[in-house]
Amino acid sequence: MITYSKRVTGLNAYKQHDGLTNVVFSIHWSLIAEENGVTSSCPAITDIPYIPNVGGQSFVSFENLTEQDVIAWIDMYTPAVRMQQYENSASFSLTQQQSQEAPTLPWAPPMPSATP
Repeated sequence: MITYSKRVTGLNAYKQHDGLTNVVFSIHWSLIAEENGVTSSCPAITDIPYIPNVGGQSFVSFENLTEQDVIAWIDMYTPAVRMQQYENSASFSLTQQQSQEAPTLPWAPPMPSATP
């Protein structure tokens, strides 16, 4: 069974916006697909609308952000259809990797076996 996870790879932020500093407006991330020790990823970007008071929570300063905060934003602001496309892409790539083999080049000498 394929499992999916998200890894945040970068943030874009306005230096100053509405009296606040480092206001995140987009997230660069990857959706990671994993099955039987084989992994694949699909890069993605999610735009974040500026809402000074999101869900009753006050603005979180950049230095206090956690990866869990940002992943929650990804989940909140990535449309379900788009997330499904990312999952399809990552799982397709994973399937391709699982079905491929890296044969030894015909002109390469055989690899020596390890001897204790």
